[in-house]
Amino acid sequence: VGGGIQRILWDGEIIWDYVISNNTYQHHHDVCPLPNGNILIIAWESKSAGEAYAMGREIIDNPINQMWPTAILELDPTIGEFVWEWHLWDHLVQDVDPSLSNYGVISEHPELMNINYGNVGGLFDANADWMHVNAIDYNVFLDQIVISSRYMNEVYIIDHSTTVEEAAGHLG
Repeated sequence: VGGGIQRILWDGEIIWDYVISNNTYQHHHDVCPLPNGNILIIAWESKSAGEAYAMGREIIDNPINQMWPTAILELDPTIGEFVWEWHLWDHLVQDVDPSLSNYGVISEHPELMNINYGNVGGLFDANADWMHVNAIDYNVFLDQIVISSRYMNEVYIIDHSTTVEEAAGHLG
């Protein structure tokens, strides 16, 4: 599934090695080096079916009973810590349960993702991949991140100039 990234010199010397594979995050597919030496990493973020239902998800159809939304983590390899992050989970809308805080008219919120759009894995699929983000890139001139989602057939542009707190909200 992935889970680790390394910087290796041409002679094979490993400069740094970082594993992103635990109960919360699972790195997969792509990374993007930034001009400052940090690395943008695509990760699945583990959410239980209970957490998904509490956000208004109607159906979890996979044997592991989880949902894996996308997170983007910025790793500073010199200290081995995430210095910026963006979580799709912070940007969800649903029109099923008006008692939930993310209830809204989906068409009026193009900045948010409908938590009930698309499948979460499959009945016989042993994963809970929701969006299947394949690629990440960075626009240095606009300080923007772009990701592409195979399952949603869309690309998303994320403002990297936001603080971690702003990135968790809907402004910025």
